[in-house]
Amino acid sequence: MARRVMTDARSGLTAWTPLPPERNGIADYAHVLLGGLAAHYDCRAACEDWLASAPAGVAVVDAALAHRDAGPRVLHQIGNNPGHGFVLHALRRVPGVVTLHDPGLLYLYETAGEDAGSIRAGMAAALPGLAQVYGRHHREQGLQTVANHLLFDLAGETLARSRAVIVHSRYALNRLRLVHGPAATAHVAVIPHFLPPGRMPERAAARARLGIGADEFLVLTAGFATRAKRFDWLIQALDMAMAAGAEARWIHAGAERAEEFALSRAIAARPGLAGRARVTGYLDEARLDDHVAAADVLVNLRFPSSGESSGSLARAFAAGTCCIVSDTAAYAEIPRDTVVQVPLTDSVPLLARTLHALAHDPARARAIGERGRRYALAEMALPGVAARYRAVIEDSLDRPVAAPAPAGPPPLLVLEAGPRLQAGTVARALAGRQGPCRLLLALPDLAALARLTLDRPRLLAEVLPLGARLRATRVQQAPRPGLLLDLELGWPA
Repeated sequence: MARRVMTDARSGLTAWTPLPPERNGIADYAHVLLGGLAAHYDCRAACEDWLASAPAGVAVVDAALAHRDAGPRVLHQIGNNPGHGFVLHALRRVPGVVTLHDPGLLYLYETAGEDAGSIRAGMAAALPGLAQVYGRHHREQGLQTVANHLLFDLAGETLARSRAVIVHSRYALNRLRLVHGPAATAHVAVIPHFLPPGRMPERAAARARLGIGADEFLVLTAGFATRAKRFDWLIQALDMAMAAGAEARWIHAGAERAEEFALSRAIAARPGLAGRARVTGYLDEARLDDHVAAADVLVNLRFPSSGESSGSLARAFAAGTCCIVSDTAAYAEIPRDTVVQVPLTDSVPLLARTLHALAHDPARARAIGERGRRYALAEMALPGVAARYRAVIEDSLDRPVAAPAPAGPPPLLVLEAGPRLQAGTVARALAGRQGPCRLLLALPDLAALARLTLDRPRLLAEVLPLGARLRATRVQQAPRPGLLLDLELGWPA
């Protein structure tokens, strides 16, 4: 697509996004990005919290009303947590560019109150074969397992409704392309996570404020303590490194999510580690920056990973702090000499040896951190990232999006519903339809309908596609006898 030339350098941009003080890394991301985009647009932020903090000159407007005068330039920030439900709803009304921070989105759909049929429609769109098994478990037995969150990304609706989609890594792009196909992902662009603006604190001053000795070797983790960050591996590795003679201190600069990983309890179970480890709880930006700048190494493991980015990793790059990451997904794309990448096989002993070696040679950690800082300054500076956002926004303005369901009464489809009615017959009749639809399962008379429902009491569960939401059912006598179903197909209207 040819790049659009802006005739008005100060066109308006409306961004639906959470903002601080919400404890959400994407809220912090959006705050900084809006400050960078303000060099190109008159920005306003549509946020559920009217008292949210926005950069100077960026107005905060009511998210429920912002669509009235949004204009063509729209940006949505979507992540896989309940703080982004209002953004998903806005995307359905106002298409635009989406920053897709995590392709997963199943947790978002669950916690944002999306109905089970919509979730199953997303599962079926992503991996139809597997959805036949896992989707039926979900519909018939109410089973939603960790496997579902790993297998089904539910990004299909976002891809269909967006003029363009921005992800932070080639891994995320390739994952979307593999699941949804080249045509559905042709409008996806890769823009890396930016460095935080301004200067990070000096290491010595940050250590003095935190009460950390100049010669202490400080290992840091940051953010919410989730299962995927593999604290279980780190705890074992630190225990092994300390048993081998490493003098180290560990601080987790963030909050626990005990329902995902009971971090404090796991630390307490290791007597050799417990006296040298601490969990701070949630930190504001200034305190988090102090911890990142004070650290000798930031450990940022991920497994499994869906291609998500990391704000704490960007802060560590800005501070010149050595980063230890898992050699997987987006982290595998970072140049090899700018971070320490730990393989997923034998991770614990390799991580233990790495921490032991760096604790005995902190100058080596500082050298790796400095290479990471130079790399990030070249690739991740905010002005360059904001300019790339501007190019994507402008190029997307003429791109069509998925058409809404047609207005007017829903179409009526009629299928002969004899005792041999199969799911494949129904699926073929409904294929390609979007929005409300009526399906009449026609029979010769009501007596035949009664016999069918007695013979096949689970008829609808057996024959309706997983993505079809059943809104109402009633028995019809005229003009044709049968069972009349009010359905909604595809993505929510």
